[in-house]
Amino acid sequence: MKRLLAVLALVLAMSNSLCAASRDAQWKKVDEAINKGLPRTAIDALEPIIQGALQDRAWGEATKAIARKIVLEGNIQGNKPEEKITRLEAEIAKAPKEIVPLLDTILANWYWHYFQNNRWRFMQRTATAQAPGKDFTTWDLTRLFAEIDRQFQAALAAADRLKATPIATFDSLLQKGSLPDAYRPTLYDFIGQEALRFYTAGEQAAAKPQDAFEVSADGPVFAPAEQFLGWKIGENVTDTDSPPLKAF
Repeated sequence: MKRLLAVLALVLAMSNSLCAASRDAQWKKVDEAINKGLPRTAIDALEPIIQGALQDRAWGEATKAIARKIVLEGNIQGNKPEEKITRLEAEIAKAPKEIVPLLDTILANWYWHYFQNNRWRFMQRTATAQAPGKDFTTWDLTRLFAEIDRQFQAALAAADRLKATPIATFDSLLQKGSLPDAYRPTLYDFIGQEALRFYTAGEQAAAKPQDAFEVSADGPVFAPAEQFLGWKIGENVTDTDSPPLKAF
């Protein structure tokens, strides 16, 4: 039995290697089309990559191909952020559960980048009594930040599965840093760090409510590690949507 299993594993490994090699050629076609200014040709070339990667459970490659396709489609439609975000939301609705958290993270970052590129507009807007519609280009700062928060919370919701997913699973999508994976070994660590960048951003101060959660200098935030880890975060706090509170 062990011998048979070993042979099957070898055949499977060879099959996966051949699939990866064939998609390398397909990725080359995508890059060539983009370099020639042919986005529709590049999109057509991405379709078999997406299907093949999903079939092989190559989650990082599938996510990369989906995101690249959406960006190209958005560029064709005038490079409008709302085009890309709408298309990504549609992909999330039908994507396998293994890649949904990372797509949610990408969506949160696209909303965040939209704010950064249009900061001056949001700083001039005030909240209205009427509930905001679906057009995020008309939202005020509080509504936009609430949506980014919602996407990050959705991405982190399946914590157990994320903690069991090695970050190396998405090597083909993520840019390698200078430190080894041991510093952020799982998908949960990666998404958590992405969320922290948002929750600790200085712009959060512009959307504070009256009962905003405040960090106390003599509280557990600056206490030794054991005391901090024993802190019942959110206890007796009315501002439960506080970005610093979520960061902690």
